[in-house]
Amino acid sequence: MKVKDLNSILEALKKGRVNKILYSEGRGRRVQEILNMAKKKGVPVYKVQMKDKIVADISPIKYSEFDEIVRKAIVDNSFILFLDNIVDQRNVGACIRTAEFFGAAGVVIPKRRGGGIGEGALRASAGAVFHIPVARVENIASSLKKLKKYGFLTVAADLDGKDLRGVSFTNPAAIVVGGEDRGVSQPVKKQCDEVVKISGFGKTSSLNLSVAAGIVIYELCRQKY
Repeated sequence: MKVKDLNSILEALKKGRVNKILYSEGRGRRVQEILNMAKKKGVPVYKVQMKDKIVADISPIKYSEFDEIVRKAIVDNSFILFLDNIVDQRNVGACIRTAEFFGAAGVVIPKRRGGGIGEGALRASAGAVFHIPVARVENIASSLKKLKKYGFLTVAADLDGKDLRGVSFTNPAAIVVGGEDRGVSQPVKKQCDEVVKISGFGKTSSLNLSVAAGIVIYELCRQKY
């Protein structure tokens, strides 16, 4: 995977994911910081003629096992973020960044629709993908059904839910955020204990899904701590 985003390259270096780095003339302070770190870690660095200041060849994301994330959530009394049919890589990355910021046990995405981490998600996550487990599953609804057997509270964020402020959260929990076009799918909603919405006060009818995820997760953490 070829990556140009400086934050992502730095985080990938810290995690030992960079295979090599290409750079050009006219580099700035942050590029030099990356080159110094790369040399310390023994990552090959090559000066070439190119339009971009720096490009890193980064190993693909190593996906985690779903059961490992489940165990971590139970042990840490934490939560898991599920992304249901989110296809925009920037939204995927932003949600991963939010989940990592709030200490999620992991993020779960579907194997098919929207089921991968590309450069766009890597950039939007600001390198957070290297600090949080990400698993892919065949069926999110079935995965949530499994979690309920372990005592997880399952919550979907969607426009047809009840006010978030009236919901009591418990851990471990699973938070589900739906896709840009249709929200959380009906089979997934059926496996959720609660469907919540975020009530606003302006004329805009809804929030960006990564922002909505952050608000729901914050409320969960606020009640926990």
